[in-house]
Parts: sequence; C-alpha cells; structure tokens
Amino acid sequence: MMYTRAPQPITFPETLRPDARLLIRGGRVVDPAHGVDAVKDLAIADGRVQEVADAILPERGDRIIDAAGLLVIPGLIDLHCHFHDLFDVSTMPATEVVAHGTTVALTPGAGNTLMAPALLGAEVDRGLPLHVGCYIGAAAVLSTRASPEQLIAYFRGELPDSTRLQVISRNPITNATGSLAVGLKDHMGHWILSDEDLETCFAITQQTGMLFMSHCQDPEHAERLAEASRGRRVLLTHATAAGLARDHQGVTVDFTTAHLRRSRGLRDGILIDPRAQVTARDAIAGGRCRLLTSDGPCNATMKGFGDARENIPCLLELAEEGVVPLPDAVAMMTINPVRFAAEATGQRWWTQELGHLGAGARASAVLVEPHAQRAVMTLVEGRIAAFEGRCIRSAHGAGGWVSRTGLRPRVGVGDLPLYKT
Repeated sequence: MMYTRAPQPITFPETLRPDARLLIRGGRVVDPAHGVDAVKDLAIADGRVQEVADAILPERGDRIIDAAGLLVIPGLIDLHCHFHDLFDVSTMPATEVVAHGTTVALTPGAGNTLMAPALLGAEVDRGLPLHVGCYIGAAAVLSTRASPEQLIAYFRGELPDSTRLQVISRNPITNATGSLAVGLKDHMGHWILSDEDLETCFAITQQTGMLFMSHCQDPEHAERLAEASRGRRVLLTHATAAGLARDHQGVTVDFTTAHLRRSRGLRDGILIDPRAQVTARDAIAGGRCRLLTSDGPCNATMKGFGDARENIPCLLELAEEGVVPLPDAVAMMTINPVRFAAEATGQRWWTQELGHLGAGARASAVLVEPHAQRAVMTLVEGRIAAFEGRCIRSAHGAGGWVSRTGLRPRVGVGDLPLYKT
C-alpha cells in the first residue's frame, strides 16, 4: 500500500517577504531637495523612504541592492509626456517610460478631449507602474455650453449633476472625472484661441488651482501668451524650439531634453537650430529655465517632439559639460517640477511626497549607470518597476492618479454607473 503526503502550502523564507525592508547600499545619492550628493545607504519600507544615512546596518529579512558605482536619484517627474493618446494603438508607452526612469508623468494627450481623465483613469484602474495625470484641451472645455463661472465650479467639483448634464456632457463618467484633471492645455498647432478665450483659461486655472500649459514652438505665439498672462501663471512648454529664454513675470518655461543633447536626440521630431540649443543652454546656466520635460514617450504612434529615453542622458551631459552641476541638473526633473506644481496649485503635498528622497517621501527612485547613461532600475512606491530596460509586471498597480489635490491609487471609472434607475 502506498501512502501519499498531502501537498504542503508554499512558504517563502523571511528574506523574500514582499513587505520586507529594501536597502539600497553604496550608491552615490543625489537628492537636490536636501542638498545631498554623497555615497549613502537608502532604506525603504512600506512604500516610503525610511532613512538615508552613511551606513545602514541590515536587519534580518532585509532585501539588499548593491548600488556601488551607480547614481541613486529621485524618480523623474515629467510635466509633459505624451502617452495614451486616442490614436495610440498600444498602451505600452505609458509603461515603457518607467524603464527609463520616469515615475510621475502628466500627459497632454488623449486627443485633448473632455474624456481624457476617464480614458486615462481607466488605465490607472487596470494597473500602471507609474503615477499619471492629464491636462484637458482648452478647446474642448471652451466648446461646451458652460459659462466661465460654471466651468470653474465644474473643475472644483461643485457643479451639480443636473447642471453638468445640461452644459458639460451627457456622459456621467466624463462629468464625474473632469475635476481630476491637473490642468488645461493650449496648443496653437491644434487651434488658435481668441484673446477672450485665453482670458477664460487664465480665469479657470487661477481660480481652481489648475496648471495652465501652452506650447510655444512658435515664437510669436509664445510672446502672445507671455503678454496675455499679465503676471498669472502659465507654463510655456518646449520653449527650446522657440528659443524663448527671457524672463516674464508669471511665465515658466521648460526645455525638451532631446533638444539639449550633443546629438540633438533621436531625431524623431523637430530638429532645432544649433543656435537655439546654445540659447537654451545659456538659459539653464543662468537659472532662467529650471524645468526639463521629454514631450514624448518611447515607442508611440502619436509622438511629441522628444523621447523619454533622452532624459537621463541629457541630465548627465548637462553636468559633464559644465552647464550646471549634477545636483542642479537632476533637480530639473525631480524637485523643481513639484515645486512649480505646488506653487501653481497651492498644494503642499507635491513637495512633501514627490521629487526627493527624504524620510517619509514616496519611495520612487532611479538607479543610474552614469557611464552608459541609462537607468538600471526604477522603483515606484518602493516596488521594483523596471530593471535593465524591462518593465516588471509585478509592479503594475504601484502607480496611481495624479490630481491637483493628491495621489490616489484608483480613479474608480469602472465603479461609476452610466445610468440610474
């Protein structure tokens, strides 16, 4: 007679506990927000930075990453990264950027439609390995029947359901998610707004704490926006193309990483004049531009003028060539963007939780191989989201939704009823 033993449940050794502390040891930690640029150890627990110190003794059950010879920087914050546009045939661009160090990205995509928060929010609910948010196209907002006062109430989440169905959209999901947009997007390449409409956009964004972004590859349009702002906040994006580097009160500019590189990038968008590149680098050296963006994802049908693969090489080259010190270069895609967002929205959570490696911050970090100019590992909320250029599926769901008022793990699009009976 044969006896068989009942199958035993699989148990994992304590060293492999998914909730164990993660130690990143011996890397050169560059955290501009706290003035750190030194070889340090970094401890992560429960998705947060626990400690940064010269030496952290391992404890039983710790997972250890040897970062000797690598840079350890905060996860990149990209204020302008196209993905999940209506014309994309794949959702992969929203995840591929993680492999190149991006942990928070705001997209002006989704076809500029009012449905952008619902469309992108559905992807968040399915599980993304990075935090994402979106702008809504100004023309879509202004084409509704809503008055400026009603639009302000709409984005504050204060417009009654019955009114939204009459003046905004008959789609209740669109109505329910509109207030989650992080800002408005103006683009003269898609439409040219009247002076009156521009004034409405400024009124909406100023009174709701939304970001207002306008594209400025056209120098004349950039000057027009700067004049129309009258000291109110506006982000003129990929200003490298326009060579705009003068100071205007209330106007913030960002430059595209691909355009600043020695090679001028992958050449999959516009190719800027070398003189404009010199102007842009001078603006960075002089502190007149403190933000960098990619403008584009990695492999997408609907591209911007750059590529997220250029971000880390650009930061390193700016330092290597003496344009700015390495901490200042890293700050342009870490603490500087969240400081800008915090000031524009009046919300302190941006700088408390993102863009740095201080104790209590969300544990998003990038390990960078400086000689190869590439991300070796990307962590989001303390979870390994990418390694050696590949996304890690187990990190899908580590990211969430970026609204003006905070990060949320889900948007809840699938939970919203289309009809009431």
